[in-house]
Amino acid sequence: MGIKKIIVLLIFGVNYFSFGQNIVPLYKIDGLVVDASFAGGRLNKFEKQKDDLYNAYIFPENEPVNESPWYAFSISSKQEKTIQVTLNYGAYKHRYIPKISTDKVKWTLIDVSEIAVDPISGIVTLQLKVSPQKIYVSAQEIESSEDTYLWMDKLLERNSQLKKVIAGKTGLNKDNYCLEFENKNIKNSIVLIARQHPPEITGGTIGFRAFFEALLSDSDIAKAFRDRFNIYAFPLFNPDGADMGNWRHNANGVDLNRDWVDFKQPETKMAKMFFENKIRQGHEIKFAIDFHASYSGPYLLVLDFINEMKTQKIIPTWLANIESNSAFRIESRRRSQELPYCYNYFFNQLGSEAVTYEEGDEIDRGVIRKRAQVYATELMRTLIEKFDKNK
Repeated sequence: MGIKKIIVLLIFGVNYFSFGQNIVPLYKIDGLVVDASFAGGRLNKFEKQKDDLYNAYIFPENEPVNESPWYAFSISSKQEKTIQVTLNYGAYKHRYIPKISTDKVKWTLIDVSEIAVDPISGIVTLQLKVSPQKIYVSAQEIESSEDTYLWMDKLLERNSQLKKVIAGKTGLNKDNYCLEFENKNIKNSIVLIARQHPPEITGGTIGFRAFFEALLSDSDIAKAFRDRFNIYAFPLFNPDGADMGNWRHNANGVDLNRDWVDFKQPETKMAKMFFENKIRQGHEIKFAIDFHASYSGPYLLVLDFINEMKTQKIIPTWLANIESNSAFRIESRRRSQELPYCYNYFFNQLGSEAVTYEEGDEIDRGVIRKRAQVYATELMRTLIEKFDKNK
């Protein structure tokens, strides 16, 4: 960025901070301070339209990209007042209902009376009460890599057998972690992968954590499971994308869940090497789950019917157990094993049964946690029964 351009931007009240590979703006207009320079922030332009009406422009990290406009910024005002802010995604449609927070920990949905969506243009208009108290406005709860790593550290404090290992590097050459619960004398293993896509908080963070914590719990079935299975979990597969506030991609502008055949990205290369190394050590990956979120969730992506016939039927037994032992009913969607998805890699290359776990964007968070706990309990029950019979 040239000196002349910086001077022009400063004249217009806009300062720019470099964050990762993004240019993240801080705006000061009419006593407002609008900031997206924190990890996970996304705001490409903020301008006054008239009076107390402002435009916020939200653009993807690169294109092509799927329609998942992620936005996250803070706003404060010298004086208390009510303003309107439009969210303009260009050619893309609105997906996430705004959440509001004062501390990035506790979040509430914006009131329905304070949001309007133009059905033709797709432009969203928010009514915000602003004051010197900073508020955060975000598509979903903000979960940076630091947030995830703090959660990991607390989990490690409570579980002496759990280990944090550096599995490889990211596109920005940062450490990428795996949490291992491993007994060298146990061969059977399961794998959990979370948050390949940065905005998918409901499945990729909330659902994944509840599921993983159920596996590590003190319940009888969890203890029995850990006596029989190793667990390898990647709680934040795409930390660069999460911190950059990306809609979909890693730091190189690639959808990681489309790179499980070519393995051109450092994150997927890391995973391939990690699992192949475990197999060389004598471990057998029996099941894998890739955690995501979708506007149409919850559902599971499962193996197509022809390929399912070649398996030990873990998936259908697991689903039947969930429906028999809980109030949850499952929608499963079959996908071709030709697609370059993560769960297909486990089946096609490692012979492991696998699913993609999709939560809904706006599902009650308590329901998400409860569902994940039930699904985890019934998977443990299913795997114990399946593999104890085969001894």
